[in-house]
Amino acid sequence: MEFFTTREDYIKGFTKILAESDREALVLEAYLDKQLDRLDILLSHISKHNFFEVLPEILGIDSRLVLLIEMIKFDDFSSESIIEIIEKDYVSYVKELCGYDLKTKTKHSLIFNIL
Repeated sequence: MEFFTTREDYIKGFTKILAESDREALVLEAYLDKQLDRLDILLSHISKHNFFEVLPEILGIDSRLVLLIEMIKFDDFSSESIIEIIEKDYVSYVKELCGYDLKTKTKHSLIFNIL
């Protein structure tokens, strides 16, 4: 795992993987850009007053991006299908990654509070 402490390094990780994939990526690049644009808006407006409203959406963007780089490996899916799957599954991605099934109640934690 690569640690990052800047927005640029965070984004570079996703863009690098997408660029290195063998997939025709125009649709996925547009999806990535849309997510990053929304992330920039959220980051520019985050404060101690809205942190608990904004963080769940930031976590949702992160889940979408992680799913994107996971799914580009599967040639069985079109770019459009990948985006559809991501939009359907991103909310439960962290929950499943932590070993919970979809029916299990999670701990009271920010990490599971995803929009």
